[in-house]
Amino acid sequence: MTSSATRRPPALPEAQPVQEFLASLEDVARHATRVEKLSRQRLLDQLAAVHSPRKEKAALLLQHIDSLTRRFEHIRRTLQEELQDEELDQLGVAARRKGEETFRKMAREESLLEPAAFAARLGWTRQALSKALAAHRVFFVEADGVRYYPAFFADSRYERRHVEALSRALGELPGSTKLHFMMTPKASLSGLSPLQALAQGQFAAAKVAAEGFAQR
Repeated sequence: MTSSATRRPPALPEAQPVQEFLASLEDVARHATRVEKLSRQRLLDQLAAVHSPRKEKAALLLQHIDSLTRRFEHIRRTLQEELQDEELDQLGVAARRKGEETFRKMAREESLLEPAAFAARLGWTRQALSKALAAHRVFFVEADGVRYYPAFFADSRYERRHVEALSRALGELPGSTKLHFMMTPKASLSGLSPLQALAQGQFAAAKVAAEGFAQR
């Protein structure tokens, strides 16, 4: 009968320490299970049967276990961090996909505008748009590699300079984060979104909320 060790594919030289470690873990787990099933007295009796004194052997065994525990804990933390990073990456991909779906829907509804349409709505040249973007007075989000600018910058319900001031107060935050802030109700604004607050003439309060949000 072929052993589990011989059934394993040969490891690449750089991977050999890990493969050998995995193989040894199987042996450790098997032997540890046998020891775990021993009663306390049986364990002590077996330690006494070893040539060195039982007390000395128990101390040496504890030393080995402590050393292994530290090494296992280091390996466990490394693997756990890797799994957490992978999970975060997967969540990030899912969030981006969901965000792009939202942006595509907003673009169809013309709540988001492509650069040319956005500049035309504001009466800006391409150079004016680039200058406003560099100054953080406006921002964009992306979907399918296309930039989209929020149409509310050209909405007559808001004073454009106030909307631009909020965008500037949010600094270098990503466009998707700025868009979420602008449209999300805030307790500090009595349950209004910053855009709703601007529509009601509460620019000062909305700007304070933006500055606080940017500092988090």
